[in-house]
Amino acid sequence: MSISRHGDWISAKVGDEIVMMSAEQGKYIGLNDVGARVWELIETPHSIDGVVAALIEEFDVTPEVCRAEVESFVEKLRENKAIEDVA
Repeated sequence: MSISRHGDWISAKVGDEIVMMSAEQGKYIGLNDVGARVWELIETPHSIDGVVAALIEEFDVTPEVCRAEVESFVEKLRENKAIEDVA
C-alpha cells in the first residue's frame, strides 16, 4: 500500500519550512525540513518503505529511528486527512 497527498491540501515553502493548508477543513500545519521532504516525496504515491529509504539516504538517521518517526508523522497526516491510501 502506498500513500499520497490528499487533493484538498495545498502547500507553500516559507523559508526552510513548508506550510500546508486545507481550506475545506480550516487547518494548517507547519513542517520542518524532514516533514517537508516527506511531503515532497508523497506528491506521487510512495510506500512507507520508499519514504524511509529516501530519508536515510538524505539524513543522518538510523533505519529504525527513521521508520518510527515516519510512521508517527504519517499517522498525524492521516488524522488530519492530509494523505490518502492508494493501491
